[in-house]
Amino acid sequence: MDRDFRKGYLEIGFSTEPFDSAPRLLVRSTAVFLANLPFLAGITLLVVLPAKLAIQFACYGMDVPTDGTLSYFVMSSSDLLLEALLAPAIVYALVAKFRTGRLAPLGETLRWGRRQWLKTLWNEFRAEVTVGLYTLLLLVPGVICYVKLIFTETIVAIEGDLTQEVLGRSRRLTEGHRWRILGVVLPLGVLNLGAGFLVLNALRGATHSRLEMAAAETALTLIGLWGTVAALLMYLGIVGGTENKENGKKWKSR
Repeated sequence: MDRDFRKGYLEIGFSTEPFDSAPRLLVRSTAVFLANLPFLAGITLLVVLPAKLAIQFACYGMDVPTDGTLSYFVMSSSDLLLEALLAPAIVYALVAKFRTGRLAPLGETLRWGRRQWLKTLWNEFRAEVTVGLYTLLLLVPGVICYVKLIFTETIVAIEGDLTQEVLGRSRRLTEGHRWRILGVVLPLGVLNLGAGFLVLNALRGATHSRLEMAAAETALTLIGLWGTVAALLMYLGIVGGTENKENGKKWKSR
């Protein structure tokens, strides 16, 4: 996949199943997530756990309490920074597997994540702010805005240098599919909340032990990758069919 690095975007080049059913997409995303769980867990441990431990060590040194507004802000900011690396890397690895039947090498995967990190970070920050502002109005507008921007990370990871207005591209892609997307997002949100509760319940000292907090946040990041997989499959199902070099011409006009 060296040509992807040279061109700055990922060629699909494989047949994709259309996104015409939320339940079917949920089943497929679960199957893909579980089939690749060892890889997803490995890259999460490699990227997230050391960073979370370093942050907790720094907070300990600066006497930042384990709860409270400042701690929440630090943890949320670190999530955004780390996920901006992790999401494009995972999309790259899974696209490679869909294309060739094998996951991309870990080093190559992280190199793509690093290449797309800043663009992912900036656009994900814009998306988070936009969703947050709508949520301040009412919950429903916030959810609708989230659905519209669901493909932010995926677009950067796949279309790369060819798409500049990422949020607008996500809005256009979701048109006509938003109820189905909501049918995927809501169950995944409930399942993630439930899984998060189980993780935190298993680590009951996580609100007091910085080591356990880092472990809990790493586990929650891994669980959240289920949503990354689902977003990728929805994107592929909407873009549809077998992609080829003509996509470059199409995306350049977007």
